[in-house]
Amino acid sequence: MGCTRAAVGVALSLILLAAPMTGCGGGSKKRVREVTPTLSGAPSVLRGTIGYETSLRRADAEYVSGYGLVVGLNGSGSTNVPENVAATMEREILIWTEGDTTNSFAHTPLAGLSPREIIRHPDTAVVLVEGAIPPGAPDGTLFDIRVRALSGSTAESLEGGTLWTTKLQIGPASTLGGLQTGTIAEARGEVFINPFAEPGRASELNTRIGRVLGGGRVTEPQPLELLLQTPLHSRSQAITRAINERFPDGPRGANSTAKGRDDQVIQVYAPPAYKDRFQEFVQLLLHTPVNQEYPEVLAKRYTRSMIEDPSAADELSWALRAIGPRSIGIVRDVYEFPERGPRMAALRAGAHLGDTRATAFLERLAFDADSVDRLEAIQLLGIAPGRGSIERALHELIADEDQLPVRIAAYEALMERAKRYRLEELIATNSARPAGQRASIEQIIYLAESRIPRGNPQGVERQDIRGRFELDIVPFGEPMVYVTQQGRPRIALIGRGTKLETPMFVSAWSDRLIMVADSDEAQIRLRYAPSASGPILTQSMGTNLDELIKYMARDASATETRPGLGFTYSEVVGALAAIQSSGGTNASFATESDRLMAQLLNATQSITTDRPALIGGEGEEIDLDPVAEEEAKPVDDNASPYVVPLKPPTGAAGGDKGTNGGE
Repeated sequence: MGCTRAAVGVALSLILLAAPMTGCGGGSKKRVREVTPTLSGAPSVLRGTIGYETSLRRADAEYVSGYGLVVGLNGSGSTNVPENVAATMEREILIWTEGDTTNSFAHTPLAGLSPREIIRHPDTAVVLVEGAIPPGAPDGTLFDIRVRALSGSTAESLEGGTLWTTKLQIGPASTLGGLQTGTIAEARGEVFINPFAEPGRASELNTRIGRVLGGGRVTEPQPLELLLQTPLHSRSQAITRAINERFPDGPRGANSTAKGRDDQVIQVYAPPAYKDRFQEFVQLLLHTPVNQEYPEVLAKRYTRSMIEDPSAADELSWALRAIGPRSIGIVRDVYEFPERGPRMAALRAGAHLGDTRATAFLERLAFDADSVDRLEAIQLLGIAPGRGSIERALHELIADEDQLPVRIAAYEALMERAKRYRLEELIATNSARPAGQRASIEQIIYLAESRIPRGNPQGVERQDIRGRFELDIVPFGEPMVYVTQQGRPRIALIGRGTKLETPMFVSAWSDRLIMVADSDEAQIRLRYAPSASGPILTQSMGTNLDELIKYMARDASATETRPGLGFTYSEVVGALAAIQSSGGTNASFATESDRLMAQLLNATQSITTDRPALIGGEGEEIDLDPVAEEEAKPVDDNASPYVVPLKPPTGAAGGDKGTNGGE
């Protein structure tokens, strides 16, 4: 029989081959793909797991992009747009506004203007919008967005702007008449520009590039695909059944996580509970046993293999977690194993499975300054069962002023515990309500994540600031401000006595923002000019840094009688940068290291290799920052984000708005 074979793709670094099978007698048979299972190189004890019998396809992040409009730029936008992009944006504006730009842009300088006039107004800028969607992300999953002014655009700065709803398609952005691919997400929200410079960073700050934190949302989920090594209907059914039993709460109801497409292909949609934990779901999926009748027997095999072959310990830890709580009684026997690899793998599995016995061992590791597992142990304390000793340990670790990564890891773990405690409270309260008055689980989770009132065992507080960002109050240790630049925007005031310092003089954005206190006892006088020709706002206040943050973010409205400046998250952080630069606070500053650029580079790699001419669509090419490309490193989604101390760029406090920020 004459047969031809062609390569069709790569998933998890494994090559899949497609083989059209044509019978010699002239009849055709169904195509069967030759498959190398994902876990084929794993220990033989993992035979019978899903990853040992199948290959995972479509497991790479999906690059999406589109052209969008940033508004509210106060004269720093662009007046020139390439014609092909302009035609596309004019059509989009007509769709957004349903042809009524007067009402859609009421009380703004754009009211009543034509779409062509809007996109060429100095208060707007047409931007390229980019994102990387995690594999298998369910409907509603949020992800970070990068926005940048078009090449050759006269836009000076995107700071203070807001991205209008932008449709995102798979691959390069396309204009009218260009290549159209599937639209699977949308993006919108306030543009964030990080005004701080990381130590040792050589690049200049660029306010023409920003991001919308958590601004992307998946609208059309893309399933993962499992390809069976040996196509067999009964085996496909068995694997599908095993997945749905292990992950019963699928995105479309019970037992909807997996669905067999044919005898070789199974489609898998990540359950909503894993929308922020994609890599965790993938690993648990691959390590789930097809036959789940004797989980304790499997757990004994895995722990024995872990001890016999410590190099496979991390792999087997996932397998133990995939079995579930019935492996706890067996895995805890390895908590005191003398060799580090199996011991840590067992503790990791025990913490995730809710074993209280793992807690004491993790606390001990968290205080071991010489342990390479210290940060992971602190992270695991965020999910470990029990209360009291864990909280006390994390309070003490947050107060460790000499270890910045330790302080931040302890803070994140403490907030994770506070969210879980709040979630338990809300679930209990919700269950006591009449059936018709109960909130959805999505609503409950959102409340638990965004608002944490005082009085919890963790001793922390989280406030939702006008829906713009979260403000965490963590009164342990020396004063520090922690600023996030991934996911949900967040400012954490860590430490006791975090405040403004007087006397002070702070100037930012070409003196549009000025803060002055003449003596140690004087109140701080704030002056802000929203625009060169508009009214000037003034306010006197004390030295509470949290009150200043809330004042800057608060919008004056009919329902809000308290004064406010209406700053975006980016502008609040920019003002804090100016305050720190001038010595106006007793707090040090830190942030996460940037991960978005690495994610985008990884997601675009195959596109730029295969179709360089199409990148960015007609007339527009993706031009990732050269410096960012050099600095971007492979992303480990399971690793704790590295944190760095920050300092504002030279002259940031008194610089122009166009120089007080960057990515």
